[in-house]
Amino acid sequence: MKKFLLLVAIISIPTLFSCKELVVTYKDSGKEITLVKGQVLKITLPANASTGNIWRKTAYNDSIIYRYGKSNYMLADENAVGSPGTLTVRFKALNSGKTKLFMEYGSRFDEHEKALKEFSLDITVVDMK
Repeated sequence: MKKFLLLVAIISIPTLFSCKELVVTYKDSGKEITLVKGQVLKITLPANASTGNIWRKTAYNDSIIYRYGKSNYMLADENAVGSPGTLTVRFKALNSGKTKLFMEYGSRFDEHEKALKEFSLDITVVDMK
């Protein structure tokens, strides 16, 4: 029985790993990450909707990763007017390969205005065999 449970655990580890979300934050900008095909990348970025600024101009190779679900904005303090918050965006690894994910934070009203912040990741997606 113990051998059977050990075998089940060994077989399950790769499957569990490929389903687990990889969470990154603004501090991880510029890093190289590796995802397993099918794995979800969760990015949390600082934002403040009351300033008129948003995370804009997202660029990536959509044959390697794709945006997964809707973005979610949460205020840090719901009772404070003008309070900053956090934007959460998810991407799912679609096919093996490499892509650069780039996002910039700036005015929602004038995309030609210089970005206030930038975020980037070098992403490698691998098959788990």
